[in-house]
Amino acid sequence: MIEVKTIWLCAQLNFKKWIVTPRIYSLAIVVFSFSLWMFSWISDYAAAVNTSVSPWVFPYLMSVPVLFPIFGCLTTLLFCDAPFMDSHTPYLMIRMSKRDWAIGQLLYIVLAAFVYTAFFMVMSMLVLIPHVQFSSDWGAVLKTIAFNRNSLNKYGITPFVEIGAPVITLFSASSAMLISFGMFWLVSIFIGVLIFCFQVVIGRLSGLIAAGIFTFISYFSVYVGKMAYGRIIYYVSPLNWSSMFYLDWGGTGQLPSPVYAVSVLVIAILFMSVVSVIVFCRRDMNIQEGRS
Repeated sequence: MIEVKTIWLCAQLNFKKWIVTPRIYSLAIVVFSFSLWMFSWISDYAAAVNTSVSPWVFPYLMSVPVLFPIFGCLTTLLFCDAPFMDSHTPYLMIRMSKRDWAIGQLLYIVLAAFVYTAFFMVMSMLVLIPHVQFSSDWGAVLKTIAFNRNSLNKYGITPFVEIGAPVITLFSASSAMLISFGMFWLVSIFIGVLIFCFQVVIGRLSGLIAAGIFTFISYFSVYVGKMAYGRIIYYVSPLNWSSMFYLDWGGTGQLPSPVYAVSVLVIAILFMSVVSVIVFCRRDMNIQEGRS
């Protein structure tokens, strides 16, 4: 019988280790710096036109191709030490089953991916200070940038993300935020479980190689991949689905539909999770020291 309390304890312990893990602090600094680089120009434009900007810029985070390898590398860095064994693991195993411990690690991936996504979203808002003002609408600044891009030239401002007019036309600010958050979270879980599964089933570093391959495909698909294979390559590139710009919202069939993307991600996550738990329970433990 699965012990929910024990599984929750395993997930909690991994979060408590963040305090003494330099990698987490490094990741936080990189995400903040990255957000500052991507969105501070919007704050500069808001200052130039003397109008506050709404904070709903997160849907545009993955609007340019260079973001995919950065997103893939940062997410891989977050989960690179899966299945998260350290010198304390044998003592935990004495008190619980291997199955509960493995499920606890998978629960940790789901929750850590949520925190990771939320941190990205909060940072995208904070870097707009002091020219940000909460509003239920997209706001005049984002609409002006989206529909009149030449207005940036008047103030010599160079955009680093694409504030796409179709997103503003098709979705409300709250809908776009929820969709972007959900897809970013789901793809982050996929990368985490992918690393976990490969490193449990095959061995050390195999998960990093698998995540690296998908990261490469995400960037390759936008340029050479699209020219060589057409838009069908987007159907095998899950990292691209973290962006609303690479999903088919009009039912044209030229890009993966949101239903297809969510279905494939959920099925892949569940399948890899089940395989990981089964294999982990049948193998002897191989504790690797030096987690950082």
